[in-house]
Order: sequence, then structure tokens, then C-alpha cells
Amino acid sequence: MYCLTLKLFKNIMPNYIQIKNQIQKLQKEAEILRKRERNETIAKIKEAIAAFELSSEDLGLSGTNPSRPVGRVGNKSEIGGAAIAKRRGRPPKSGVSQKEGRKAGRKSGGGDKRSVVEPKYRDSATGTTWTGRGKQPRWLAAAIRSGKKLDDFKI
Repeated sequence: MYCLTLKLFKNIMPNYIQIKNQIQKLQKEAEILRKRERNETIAKIKEAIAAFELSSEDLGLSGTNPSRPVGRVGNKSEIGGAAIAKRRGRPPKSGVSQKEGRKAGRKSGGGDKRSVVEPKYRDSATGTTWTGRGKQPRWLAAAIRSGKKLDDFKI
């Protein structure tokens, strides 16, 4: 009985090599479908461009790399940023990045003036510290859950 069920099981369940072959076959089919659908999509886009007499500037594509998407929110490209600014009613930036613009607006006279806070708590096992500001670190929260007190870690 055991041998019979084992033989049936082997015939029903595909082995690793068969599954790998199926995956390769499906990947080839998927690539063929992707190419076909891509070509169909390109044809539809070309029809729409011709019907509405759109230019590359209308699409925000002039002077950019066509393989890179532009005009999305969060995209740092100048063209995409200009398109977003235009939609919001602001003039496009003159080639200055946001970071450079912030730096230019700062007063000269040194770097960051935030104060350095000394640590108040230390894990004696690892030597890691915490200033007591912000969310408790995991090592401290875990130690408190295990029964220790916050004062046990005070420096």
C-alpha cells in the first residue's frame, strides 16, 4: 500500500526540474506578450499624438532622456519640476536645485547650530547610549519589558 501511494504521489506532484522548466516557459511567454502589448500601446500613443497634434514639449519630453520618466511628483528632474511648478501657477526654477536654494537662503557664519545632547542612559552590555529624547530605543524598551527599570540604565 505504501509503495503504491508513493508512486501515485510522484506521478501527481511535479518535481523541481519540471517546475523550473514551466517557469522558463512562462517567462518566455510573458516576454512575448510584453513586447506585443508594448508595440500596441506605442501605436495607440502615436495615434493620439497625431490626433491631438501634440508636441514633445506638450508632453514634457523636450531635451530629456526618453527612457526616463519625467513630470511625476517627487521626481527631481528639472523638466519634471518645471512641469509641476507650471501646474501650480509658479514660474519654473532657473536651474537651481531645492537643496542649493535652501543653502543660498541661509546666513553665512558656520554650520548647523543645533546643540549636542549628552546621553543619559547606557546599556552596560553593549555600550549603546540614548539621550532620553525621542522614542525609546529597542534595546531599552526590551529591557524594561523584561522587568528592569529605566533608572537602572542612567549614566
